[in-house]
Amino acid sequence: MIGFVLAGGYGKRLLPITQGTPKPFLQLMGRQLLDYSIETLREAKVDDVVVIVTKGFANLASVGRDGVRVVEQRGDDIQGALRTAHDEASAAKERDAVIVYTGFLASPPTIAKLAVDYYQSSGFPIVLALASAATGLETYGFVTVDYRGVVKEFMWESPEAKRWGVGRGYVFGGVMVADVGKLEEASRTSFGESMRSLAGQGVVGGIQWPGRWVEIGYPWDLLEAIDMLLEGSGSVISSKASVSRSAIVGDNVIIDDGAVVEDGAIVKGPAYIGRGVRVRSGAVVENFSAVERDSVIGENAVVERSYIGARVQVGSLSEVRGSVVGEGAAIGPGAHLVEDSPERLPERLRWLADYLGQGVRLGAVVAPGLKVPCCTMSGGGSVLS
Repeated sequence: MIGFVLAGGYGKRLLPITQGTPKPFLQLMGRQLLDYSIETLREAKVDDVVVIVTKGFANLASVGRDGVRVVEQRGDDIQGALRTAHDEASAAKERDAVIVYTGFLASPPTIAKLAVDYYQSSGFPIVLALASAATGLETYGFVTVDYRGVVKEFMWESPEAKRWGVGRGYVFGGVMVADVGKLEEASRTSFGESMRSLAGQGVVGGIQWPGRWVEIGYPWDLLEAIDMLLEGSGSVISSKASVSRSAIVGDNVIIDDGAVVEDGAIVKGPAYIGRGVRVRSGAVVENFSAVERDSVIGENAVVERSYIGARVQVGSLSEVRGSVVGEGAAIGPGAHLVEDSPERLPERLRWLADYLGQGVRLGAVVAPGLKVPCCTMSGGGSVLS
């Protein structure tokens, strides 16, 4: 069985976070998003893995593993990616393929194994991993399944699909297992059209994923992913990190190679401190936060329930709460990105508030490379770009 990671596309719904780095190559807790997809294939005992990237981006994929190779996608969109997967599987003389879409994360990372096991025992020529549809935010295919496990309906990326999907049961969970012949059939038209057609033939089976699951489609999904990945992670402090004796490090804290936690700093878990990060004196990082590589958290600054991208400077006496900060940004001293009700969402995301519900509080989204001036006050879902 051969495995494919679909790592094309730019992640337009994640803008402005992806304006400099396409979605598959975003860093999350020290790893590219596509690496989580490779991990799910390894858990399914798939040794031969092909990462399919958009033309011109192969150099961005940091795979570094035996049995993993990177190829450029031939053709456009998911249809082109599936056609590339079919051609690669045929060239390798493989009969079966496992397709994993980048940006779908599961805990534990055994969702592909579940789908493969069901594929091998059920007799369906195509199997989809399914997750419970909690809201209308999921856009990658709402489905209905009958008592035999047959996928009966498949609706894809449209306002009608969002409205139809709420409360209807399941959504496509980013993993598909197929025989190579059906994979070719799935690549003849757009993914939504081909899956509707195949579902109409009664040849698509669905297996429900019982664990936690998140599809990183919008900036706020990064916060949910951090929560999921850090839950029950335990504490791991690298021998190559430097933690002051007067620093306070709580439970469920991961401190990566080369990180420095200075005198009087507090890292209260769950939290991830990435490679080369410096947490300066008196700073606080806590409550499901991830600080990616080479970032600096300034003196007496506070980072809570936030994603801090690579090479970010968080100024002294500032606070970042419930926020997503793109790589290379600089938060000025004394700035406050605080949680508030999502009343200031831009027009293109205004509909999100309907699904987030009352009582949800969000911080800000900061574009990569942006310099947020000293003493700025922002939050409530504001997008700073």
